[in-house]
Amino acid sequence: MSVKSQTPSDIQFESKIVWLSNIDAIPYVREYFNTCCSRRKGKVKYHTYQIIGYAELEEKAPNTGRSGCFARRIFWLAKHDRFYQPDGVYKQGCPIEAIDPLTVFPKVLGQITTRAWNGTFSQDVD
Repeated sequence: MSVKSQTPSDIQFESKIVWLSNIDAIPYVREYFNTCCSRRKGKVKYHTYQIIGYAELEEKAPNTGRSGCFARRIFWLAKHDRFYQPDGVYKQGCPIEAIDPLTVFPKVLGQITTRAWNGTFSQDVD
């Protein structure tokens, strides 16, 4: 499981979201909030997973407190996600770290939507 950004202050230095795939066709992406990226801009890696997109940072973005480490969002998919296996484990629902990529913008936290959930979804869950 990957850790998502939690507050707007986590992503306040984003300048751009770069998508490597057509997000109109992807119901959800998993978000990983990487606090040790070695660059503010450019391609990123996240293990061996399929990277769908990533955030780039403003030039003034500070390091995370560790020299040469910057906090950036990475959006990815696993081989068993609905995009690849529509009748698989996430036929309905989505992973806890998932968000609808159509709700992602620089400095804006992504959201889980009915589209991401593939069915009825209420944000008023107890």
